[in-house]
Amino acid sequence: MKLSAMLAGLFLLAQAGPRPPEPQPLNATRGNSAQGGEPAIVLNAEKAWAGADVLWPLADSGDGTVTSYAVRAIGRLEDPANVPRLLALAQKPGIILAGPAAAIAQSLNGFDPARDPGLMETVSTWLRGVTFIDTPKLKNVMPGPIGSIRWHTAEQVHAAEEALLRILTWANYDKTKAGLYVGALRSLESLGRLNARDTAFDPDTIKRLAHVVANTGINDGDAAREAALAALIAARGLDTDTELTALRDSYSQVRRLATAVLAGAGAGLDDERRINLIQEKLADKDGQVRYEAVRGFARRGTTARGCGPLLGLLADRDSTVALAAIDALGDACNGDDEVTTRVVATARTPSGSAWHREAHAFVALAKRAPDRAAIAMEAFVTHPSWWVRMYAARAAAAADDVARLDKLAYDVNDNVREAALGPLRRLKKAEAATAIVSALDRTDVQLVRTAATLLKTSPKSDRTAKALVAALLRLTKEGKETSRDARVPLLEALAVHAGAEIAADLQPLVRDFDPVVATKAATLISQLTGRAVTAEPVPVARGSAPVFADLRQCVSVSMAFGKSFTLRMNPSASPVTVDRFLTLALVDHYYDGLTIHRIAPNFVIQGGGPGANEYSGHKDYMRDEIGAKNSRGTVGLSTRGRNTADAQFYVNLIDNSRLDQDYTVFASVFPADMPAIEAIEEGDVMRALSSVPCSPPR
Repeated sequence: MKLSAMLAGLFLLAQAGPRPPEPQPLNATRGNSAQGGEPAIVLNAEKAWAGADVLWPLADSGDGTVTSYAVRAIGRLEDPANVPRLLALAQKPGIILAGPAAAIAQSLNGFDPARDPGLMETVSTWLRGVTFIDTPKLKNVMPGPIGSIRWHTAEQVHAAEEALLRILTWANYDKTKAGLYVGALRSLESLGRLNARDTAFDPDTIKRLAHVVANTGINDGDAAREAALAALIAARGLDTDTELTALRDSYSQVRRLATAVLAGAGAGLDDERRINLIQEKLADKDGQVRYEAVRGFARRGTTARGCGPLLGLLADRDSTVALAAIDALGDACNGDDEVTTRVVATARTPSGSAWHREAHAFVALAKRAPDRAAIAMEAFVTHPSWWVRMYAARAAAAADDVARLDKLAYDVNDNVREAALGPLRRLKKAEAATAIVSALDRTDVQLVRTAATLLKTSPKSDRTAKALVAALLRLTKEGKETSRDARVPLLEALAVHAGAEIAADLQPLVRDFDPVVATKAATLISQLTGRAVTAEPVPVARGSAPVFADLRQCVSVSMAFGKSFTLRMNPSASPVTVDRFLTLALVDHYYDGLTIHRIAPNFVIQGGGPGANEYSGHKDYMRDEIGAKNSRGTVGLSTRGRNTADAQFYVNLIDNSRLDQDYTVFASVFPADMPAIEAIEEGDVMRALSSVPCSPPR
């Protein structure tokens, strides 16, 4: 099929609904660098959520650029059935092997190798032959794919291990090969993580990684040492000497990883030495290291040494460290009156915008001394900040304060209600149904989802069934794809509470815009009526013209108190996502006034949800564009499964390699802005997003 005809065909995919705007003219066979380099014909296919039937003709087109991007798109389908054809494509002259290799690895993401041992052996044989080639006539070095697969046999794991070691040896003494050297180390980390339960690395590999941590080679820079240590941890090969070396490393991310080990396996250290080292790291100059030390001391040290070291961190300059210490004191040293007195002093009623330490301390106090928390409970329950009231719900739950939970379950803010419902159900059991059913009248998807989930284990009730149906139909009428998070639990709860009389109400959902909901509805109707009903979902129209002619942009996120930061878009990895984000941020001003609602120290920060919670987002799902790495400072899309991003985004606080094959990365934070990122606290508001030059001022 000719490329022009194929391009026209792609737009027919979107004709089930309103016609999308006509695309800006782009060369069909040559990537436009302003759009990330992806040819328009492939870009439009991805926007239309095209399947293999559309993408394979593009991959077989004979145009090198079109083939390369089509292969990447095929890999993102994560269908193992495409692997044999990808292998066959890789044999064709002129094909750059890295494309099919990466697509094969992504196609096998989450695949159980025992389902097709023959396929896994074929892939292993091919990858071990092409991962490292260094001959006068051909050079090919691609460390990533072979380490990103869960293999079927120990032999296949060790074949991958050997291929990666060859790259390390080849790149060890050449600074121009430092990137590939680090790539091989990171691939060893993922290889070990995915396959550690099936086999261990060879002793020589463990020794080699330990030498890297010890900084013995010219390419053993910060990134290499961190990756090597992560690989040792993943492969369960970290010994005491290497752990001690890592704890003294000059790079904070290496010390952070090594400190985290102290709270876990300990690398063979005895308890006394382990606790000594943890206490030493409580004074580390880096906040991320201190945070891991707090977690380690709370787990390993308080029984033997008391809580004095944690008390010394209540006023730490890094709020995540202070909050971790406060949280730990909720459960540790319960018989120590001095600790309780300090917690009481911190748990004063918040005033102004500073509430985090006080709210966390109040929850800790409710755990330690519910009678003393009761004195201030009403002030927290009626606080003007809903964030404080949400923590009051957690404190009331810790103190088993049913009366306050009853009150908070009807709060004006849905996040406060959601925090109260679960504990209220635990304490009041069936008597909590009134408050839970009342929550079904609210608009927040997370609250409705929680209420529906709780009602799945409630006694059958006609009143509950009517409320569930009303909530389901209301959310369906809104037409939001992201309402799936609540609509599926609502249907599951109806299976408990409803009878055949609701079948007529549910019948329209058989043709819902969401195939998951349509299937659930059809199954439920079949169960309730005894007649077979088949889902016939009406697909959502996909595909749109690019809004921005040039995706190579930077966006400033203006926040209060010196916490502003700038994002640099990465259109080469995810052009569809970048265009959507820029449209939301700069045209629709969707993010202005929204919060960073999730702070997961030494993991991510996350924001961009209208309801300031995990399940509130833009009405339309976004297509995954898996490929770029989740390195420290990169920005990705939050999802709850494949192709379910709702425009919420996260910033990686560390290298999160375990996210690499599952989340779209579309931007990165200016390196100079990482201290601002690390200073952001729960509830901080993104006042405005605006376009700025991509060259930061000197």
